[in-house]
Amino acid sequence: MAERVERVAGERATPKDLFLSEVKTRDIFPLLILHLVREKPEYGNSIMTRIREISAGAMSVSPNTIYPLLRRLEEKGYVKGEWEHPDTRSRRFYTITPDGEKKYDEIKGRFEAHLLRVREAIESMHKELYG
Repeated sequence: MAERVERVAGERATPKDLFLSEVKTRDIFPLLILHLVREKPEYGNSIMTRIREISAGAMSVSPNTIYPLLRRLEEKGYVKGEWEHPDTRSRRFYTITPDGEKKYDEIKGRFEAHLLRVREAIESMHKELYG
């Protein structure tokens, strides 16, 4: 355990995620992607930028996570992707599908309890440390 603490302390140069990687990949990123493409068509880089903004920079967003996830969401029929210029394949814009709307509601309902626990934990630590 002490070894892990030292390693984490040594990684302070970049902000660490507030969420576990598994939870982030399974729930947070799909939820945020579906949320964003509900509002308007989005492409990969714009989705990564918006996730950074929504999380106030607390979550790292990698193309190695987002692009495979977008492909999986498309394969499952939750989003539909269309090339901005099909001849050049410049940017692929994604929109939510009816099945994606159902999945969005499912993940959102399941995830709220987790978000509340995270908020509670952070507030408790802040209170303990800063009164």
